[in-house]
Amino acid sequence: MKKLLCLMMSLLLVAALFVGCAQKEDSKTDVPQNSEQKSEDNVSNDEIYVAVISKGFQHEFWQTVKLGADTAGKELGIKVTFEGPKDESMVAEQVAMVENAIAKKADAILLAALDTEALVPVVEKAHDAGIPVLMFDSNVNSDIPLSFVATDNVAAGALAAKEMAKMIGGKGKIGIIAHNEGTSTAIERRDGFKNEIEKNYPDIEIVGIQYSDGDHAKALAKATDMMTRTPDLAGIYATNEGSAIGVATAVQEKDKAGQVKVVGFDSSEAEINFLKNDVIQGFVVQNPFKMGYLGVKGCYDAIKGNPVESRIDTGATFVSKDNLDTEEVQKLLYPLGKK
Repeated sequence: MKKLLCLMMSLLLVAALFVGCAQKEDSKTDVPQNSEQKSEDNVSNDEIYVAVISKGFQHEFWQTVKLGADTAGKELGIKVTFEGPKDESMVAEQVAMVENAIAKKADAILLAALDTEALVPVVEKAHDAGIPVLMFDSNVNSDIPLSFVATDNVAAGALAAKEMAKMIGGKGKIGIIAHNEGTSTAIERRDGFKNEIEKNYPDIEIVGIQYSDGDHAKALAKATDMMTRTPDLAGIYATNEGSAIGVATAVQEKDKAGQVKVVGFDSSEAEINFLKNDVIQGFVVQNPFKMGYLGVKGCYDAIKGNPVESRIDTGATFVSKDNLDTEEVQKLLYPLGKK
């Protein structure tokens, strides 16, 4: 009997030891794999780095985006860098800039894509590295970006079409000088304009669509050729600042100011001067300062794990001589005041 009792006690002791060991092993699986990493909530703002990668830096539009991004960075106390290719056709260079931001372990990337498809692989690479990606101005064909901060470019193109139609009395031949064939902004502004004309203005004919890469000289050459081939051309629509300046210069050089109506996009001192001198009849103004500002703010929220709106429309306004001097338009043209 005593032997049986001793045997039972021994078995109970072994069972208890086994359960204890199993519990110890189970407790190891509860330890987070990244337990040595600091959570973003514990990272001070001066350690946060947001890389802003634009489609360029040479136009006033991109410089205004930079002002907005820098302003948000200063308010938040975070590091913000800004860069873009020398030319808006340099897709490979922009891809390399995103690669570099990933290598430097940016906490978030704010990107304006030069090509809707070519930038997808590097956006995926950033995502795989755990870096939030937000887009501004031009998007990519991917669901990865957390947010798109931009003008509704289709609606803005339609607005430009309506204004052009008014200027030429609802009839005549017009052309389009877009800035890039593969950029979402150019595609949407082109199609928004084209579809509005084709749908609602049967007496207006679009005689050609050309691309300038946003370069003044290329746009000038394309517009000059368009006016030569179509002597009775009534108007030209240009889809960004570089294209608008080139078109306006061509119209001026051909001595057709007022005869060939020009509707542009974005703003600069050169465009404003062409407007005042009746070479350009109007242009659609975005809010580039707001793009940079809200884009960086969105990046900060993403880093901190806060909700980020998937689509942020920064608005568009048509500027002509009639409203050029209004307070609302002046604030859009000079977000930080006149120099």
